[in-house]
Amino acid sequence: MVHNSIYETSVSLSEISLAPRTNQKNRTREALLAATRELMSEGKEVTLAKVAERARTSRATVYRYFSDPGVLALDATLDIEVTPTSELLEGIDDVRSRVHAVARYYLDFSRDHEAYFRQFLAESLKAALEDGTVKMRGARRLAAFAEALEPIRPAMRPSEFEALTQRLSMTSGMEQLIILEDILRVDQKTGNRLLEGLVDALLDKYLPGA
Repeated sequence: MVHNSIYETSVSLSEISLAPRTNQKNRTREALLAATRELMSEGKEVTLAKVAERARTSRATVYRYFSDPGVLALDATLDIEVTPTSELLEGIDDVRSRVHAVARYYLDFSRDHEAYFRQFLAESLKAALEDGTVKMRGARRLAAFAEALEPIRPAMRPSEFEALTQRLSMTSGMEQLIILEDILRVDQKTGNRLLEGLVDALLDKYLPGA
């Protein structure tokens, strides 16, 4: 019994001693990601040297965390904090309104961080061409739409619920912003109206009793 108590104490002390190093690593990583986002927001190329200069650290330090500037740019974008879906939907009971709230948020989110996401897409496509790997994106949207639709899940077949969630995820985000701005060349008000029409068309098709 005494032996176990001593052992447990030693583990606890070990964990405590590791905590400062872990926290420092996390702080360093966050500083590098923040510096990268600053460069991206200014439309500047992301290089290890530029990130090191902006983060006021050495290039060797940046290299220890991110040896590839493309990966650094991707992770910096994915690390952007989004508003929890529960907060977006707070006080909204109507399913159609819940879905519209999520769709509008992710389109506006892409507008607010357009410079980041354009570089993110560029790096994703570059990686896919070079080695066939594609960085997962859009997963947050998928989960958010599923949460918005949760009240009507019991009334839908699982296959239809999944299909609706996936198709709604295709209506909003950076890819859609590029279509609106680069291909259709419409202003924000028109873009929002087009988005709402797409969302309503899907809901009219799938929602029980719509």
